[in-house]
Amino acid sequence: MGQPNRIVRRVIHIRAVQTVHPGRFRGKKNSGDYRESRSRAEGGYRLDADLRFNVPLFLIEEAAQHLGLPASTLRSWTRRQAGPAPLVHRLQPETPRSASLPFVGLVEAHMLRGFRELGLSAQGLRVSVTRLRKQFADEYALATRRLATDGVSLLVDMAASHDEPMWTRAIDGQAVIPEVIDRYLKFVTWSKKDGYPARLRLKIYEGADVIIDPRFAFGQPVLERQKIRVQDILDAFWAGESPHTVAAEFGVKTDEVEAVIRSATRRHAA
Repeated sequence: MGQPNRIVRRVIHIRAVQTVHPGRFRGKKNSGDYRESRSRAEGGYRLDADLRFNVPLFLIEEAAQHLGLPASTLRSWTRRQAGPAPLVHRLQPETPRSASLPFVGLVEAHMLRGFRELGLSAQGLRVSVTRLRKQFADEYALATRRLATDGVSLLVDMAASHDEPMWTRAIDGQAVIPEVIDRYLKFVTWSKKDGYPARLRLKIYEGADVIIDPRFAFGQPVLERQKIRVQDILDAFWAGESPHTVAAEFGVKTDEVEAVIRSATRRHAA
């Protein structure tokens, strides 16, 4: 009888593009729900990684599609410095065409869309995020539950002070800022353990609850209830199956399938 097969796991080295000066800012804390841990076995290795922060899940182009953003905008946000880190965190890709954006970066970009809706210029975005990170002493301030309370108050104070002409549309900051930020925060589900994001419901899908949760489907969009990959639904439809047949095959509602198809069609037409 032959020897059993040995599974050899490679160590994945992931390093952030930007280095934070120790002692100045607090980074994220690992949550057990999202921490991947593989025990050392004979001939094997151990990998510890918080799936939300330390694992590259998305290409810039696909992350931009998920958020309904131009890829050029998202790419510039990963390059513009705001205090201890870029506006949007990005990891060093293994190759130029490898995934580089972690889940936390996706949430940061989602919230920046809200900031931009307030009329903030590129410089205004950098100033606002820098102040938030300094106030919270956390480089992931854009992706923390505190943004809903302390963050909104800080932004209102900044708008009221008129330090610089960067609030071009938020005329009544007391009313507009909380309303806009809350509209984006409602798409984020927060971890009860550490206050960082657990999942993101994608705003571009109207009529279907499509989420990204790094614990499911390697971070690809899935239907929230059944965890069916959106791409699998689209592949079946584009292969010639009707929405009703696709719905029956995956055990989902026909209107959910139709909503996913509509969203995908709009993106391809844009």
